[in-house]
Amino acid sequence: MKTTLVLNWFANPYHTPLYVAKALGFFDDCGLDLAILQPANPSDVTQIVGTQKADFGLKAMIHCYAARERGYPIKSFGTLLDEPPTGLLFLQESGIKEFKDLKGKRIGFVGEFGKIIFDDLAKRAGIAPSDYEMVRVGMHAVDAIARGRVDAAMGIACFQQVELESRCGPTDLLRVDELAGLGCCCFCSVLLIAHENFIASDPDRVHALMQGLQRGMAYTQESPDEAFEIMCDHNPHLRDDAFKKVFVSCLPYFSRRLENVERDWNKVGKYAQHLGVSKEADPSACYTNAFVPEPHVRHAALPS
Repeated sequence: MKTTLVLNWFANPYHTPLYVAKALGFFDDCGLDLAILQPANPSDVTQIVGTQKADFGLKAMIHCYAARERGYPIKSFGTLLDEPPTGLLFLQESGIKEFKDLKGKRIGFVGEFGKIIFDDLAKRAGIAPSDYEMVRVGMHAVDAIARGRVDAAMGIACFQQVELESRCGPTDLLRVDELAGLGCCCFCSVLLIAHENFIASDPDRVHALMQGLQRGMAYTQESPDEAFEIMCDHNPHLRDDAFKKVFVSCLPYFSRRLENVERDWNKVGKYAQHLGVSKEADPSACYTNAFVPEPHVRHAALPS
């Protein structure tokens, strides 16, 4: 059955298990003809899925909470990438050592929640809004730092930090989870989402996606070199040393069980309430593990 999934970002190494599952026919074996779509603006994904213009999507926890607050009843049914360290990324040569050094700097962010998070951290540190400039850079944080458009930007350690270091030299990262006292960096775990009505009315397609993805995930973890080559065949712009390093850096964060973690949802729910983006009182309403497959032992062999 023809089914759509919209990514949370341009196709990049941490999406490899999805592309492997599609390329090797794992989704087809489950009866799913999956079209993988790239968003023009990553901030649009929850609205696209929340209005059922796409069947599935990828997004982080804090966006799920915010989307539900805005009347888009999305729910997560699995996890693609677990807890990558996320924070303010910058070059060591910038002279930034700690958060207070961001006073007077230009800060890059993807969408509105990056700005909300930074504004809250600045308030905690006693830095007035007039003492820094926020610059929306979308999916181009690395380029914005490299070209001097911003001094620092929100990014994740296993992706933008690795890419920036490959391009410009030594970097550092001030982790948001540490600055905000979260105790985990789970608010940027990459989740599988769908509209509540879609999950309720078409559970077979949700099961099919998770079954196919589980096989793609197992193949990626067991045969990473072959998996990344498949990813590059479908996305040739990734075939360079920088993105290979990003892929290797992402490998430890690929979710082995694909399941949502209750601890993470509880922590991020409280953080979302603190930031004023959600009033959700029951985090369990935001996710389900009913579609998580039984552990997969080995991937299927490559087609001959």
